[in-house]
Amino acid sequence: MSLTDPVADFLARIRNAIRARHQKLDVPASKLKTEIARILKEEGYISNYKTQEEEGKLILRVYLKYGGAEAAIRDLRASRVPAAVCTSATTRSSASKRGWASRS
Repeated sequence: MSLTDPVADFLARIRNAIRARHQKLDVPASKLKTEIARILKEEGYISNYKTQEEEGKLILRVYLKYGGAEAAIRDLRASRVPAAVCTSATTRSSASKRGWASRS
């Protein structure tokens, strides 16, 4: 499967998994997606992540984080600006958590 925008695809999979109330999701692994997952974990948006090999392919397993009835991530989107890619996450309580941005 060829993807033209692996970051947007990764974020869409996370959004869809949250809407379906999944506890985890698996995506094809890459260094970029693993780094995004590391930042999401570091900032408290996901519970955990790990890479593992299944059926000869490397996958990234992301464990989603919920607090009661709500997910830690309420909204997730990629924004494109010239020469940079910004990704933001919105939490339940913007006073307790700030969104994050990663610039290339």
